[in-house]
Amino acid sequence: MSEVLESEAWGSRQPFDLDDEVGQRINELSLQPTIDSLQAEGFGYVIPAADPEFNERLRHVIIEQCRKNGGGGANMLLDKDPVFAEVITNPKLLAVAEVMCGKGFMISQIAASIRPEGAVSIGLHADQNWTPAPFPVHNQLVTFCWATDDYNEHNGSTKIIPKSHLKRRHPTPEEVRDEPGAIPTECPAGSAVVWDGSVWHSNYPRKAPGERVVLHITYSRLALRPVECYDDLDDEWLSGQPAVMRTLLGREDFLNTTGGAYAGGMEKLGRTFVWART
Repeated sequence: MSEVLESEAWGSRQPFDLDDEVGQRINELSLQPTIDSLQAEGFGYVIPAADPEFNERLRHVIIEQCRKNGGGGANMLLDKDPVFAEVITNPKLLAVAEVMCGKGFMISQIAASIRPEGAVSIGLHADQNWTPAPFPVHNQLVTFCWATDDYNEHNGSTKIIPKSHLKRRHPTPEEVRDEPGAIPTECPAGSAVVWDGSVWHSNYPRKAPGERVVLHITYSRLALRPVECYDDLDDEWLSGQPAVMRTLLGREDFLNTTGGAYAGGMEKLGRTFVWART
């Protein structure tokens, strides 16, 4: 059928069972504590996600884009500024996303939010809102909250209920109200909080003066439809991007293509089958 089908096992790799290449990348990037925390608690940290200069540039662009959009938030950001392409191809984010969503994962959403003093909580939820319970054993999506400012309860950081991902369901109305076991996430500016698609989370109301400026990045398994569609970005735009951008935008698998499953040939068909089992 194709070389990729002949060389790959047909069995499904289980969650956190990393192949040698991914395991080596995780070790080289010093991300094993992040992966261990994700497996045990449902969330972790990437500290730092980038250097202070990059973080400051990102913060400035987020504020600029949110202001253009009327103030509090903005989405569909990939082609709005080159900094967003740099974020979603960040090696640390990509390595964690592959562990959580398998090979061939896609970018699902790039959204920004600005929360001023007094901004209220958004309410407890799991990001796999369109996935019925029980949630699959294999995680469907992973979210990074890139904190461009110091992240803590006073500043309105993300609120997490550790180990809630093990319940593999949405919170009940009572759990949404009571938020049992919730804790604040805490990390320095330029870091990213990352959580499992099944974990229950919300945010604390901001009590500090100033603004909480955050970029929300979600990657999904290739079989899960993304929130945002970038089909309008042509090959000219892609030519200046890292090679992985084609995979992130779904250009290297056969799903959701105008030509159908066989338009890309048997190699693309086989590659998609293999990626979907990781």
